[in-house]
Amino acid sequence: MSMKALYSCVFICIVCTPPAFSQQSPLLEKYRSMALEYNHDLHAADKNIASSIELVKSARADLKPKLSGNADFQYTGNPLELTAQLPGMDTPLSFEGRDMKYGASLSLLQPIYTGGRILESIRLAKHQQSLTTHQAELLLSSVCYQTDIQYWNTVARAELVQVATDYRNSIADLVQTIRERVDVGLVDPQDLLMAEVKLNEAEYQLLQAQNNFDTGRMALNSLIGADLKAETPIEDTIPSVTLPDTLLLHNGSNRPELMIAHDRIKMAESTSRLNDSKYKPQLYIGIDGSYSSPGYDFRTDMDPNYAVYAKLSVPIFEWGKRRNEKRASTWKIGMANDYLNKVTDNIKLEVQTAKTSLAQSMQQVCLTGNSLEKARENERKALERYEEGKISIVEVIEAQNYRQSSQINYVQAKVSAQGHYSELIKALHKY
Repeated sequence: MSMKALYSCVFICIVCTPPAFSQQSPLLEKYRSMALEYNHDLHAADKNIASSIELVKSARADLKPKLSGNADFQYTGNPLELTAQLPGMDTPLSFEGRDMKYGASLSLLQPIYTGGRILESIRLAKHQQSLTTHQAELLLSSVCYQTDIQYWNTVARAELVQVATDYRNSIADLVQTIRERVDVGLVDPQDLLMAEVKLNEAEYQLLQAQNNFDTGRMALNSLIGADLKAETPIEDTIPSVTLPDTLLLHNGSNRPELMIAHDRIKMAESTSRLNDSKYKPQLYIGIDGSYSSPGYDFRTDMDPNYAVYAKLSVPIFEWGKRRNEKRASTWKIGMANDYLNKVTDNIKLEVQTAKTSLAQSMQQVCLTGNSLEKARENERKALERYEEGKISIVEVIEAQNYRQSSQINYVQAKVSAQGHYSELIKALHKY
């Protein structure tokens, strides 16, 4: 079936389906918010973003002067001595160093030129912050999608409980009818035994459906942070999907996966420039101030002093290390671009698949809905014909089984449509 035919079928399904609640139901919106507030991975992502912000501030601090303090103490057992015979002096002149040296100093160092290292470190920190932000957006979208799927599955299980209940009740009514007819000798008692066996099967199916619903609601409660045994309110039935006209016009170009891929390219480029800055001249100026002993003229008292200096470091020969690192960085940038192309292709496929699956699932809702109406009418007529004695009990049971199967198919088609709609929202990044 072509895409044009599929979307035409979607339009027909929307027109022929009675008005229903929007897929964005108030309860679902509430549970999404609860899941986002409770999710532990999102809490960790928030902390990761806060950490990346602090790293940006830390990188910017390298632009400012660094002030450091030092203190030292040294005792020399045999200090240096100097004896010199000077002309015109009868006795030689002797100098002896101090055995104890101690003092304190302050140093102020300001980078002037670092080959772009500091500025590139700031850019790299910003790219990392952007990456963590987009990772949090991706996680948020995943949590919303997971909540959608779990919620609609829980509603579907509740509907299946009602389907099993209706089936059990219809079998129970049939058993009562047969019992009355057996009492007056109108039908064979074997019909009653057959119906009672089906009633036991219906009771068993109801227990299974109830268990599936209870475990499904517990999973939903766990997701939204509620008590596991809480009777969380849900909708009675799964509404039909209402597709906004503008939704199919989007292409998912704002997906966080794409933003993450772009961030990885920028980080690889920044890392390349950062590595290259190590092989460029480094110029610093600084000033040291000290208060130490020995002081002036080798006195034991502590005296102040200072020094102003400039420091220039120029790498000259590194045995091709710079060239090799630059080539390695070029390959890594190429890998990041390849990853972007891969993500782009995957997103295009995911969006188109979601649109196609939604169109087909909405068609299935229409078909199963029509089948359910016919199955109900068939069951009603089968009961009438049985009461008239025109058909056997087997045909009545088959009609009831067909109606139950049609109900299950209808519920499964609706939950599938809601799931594919949520897939489309996620694929288009519209949460």
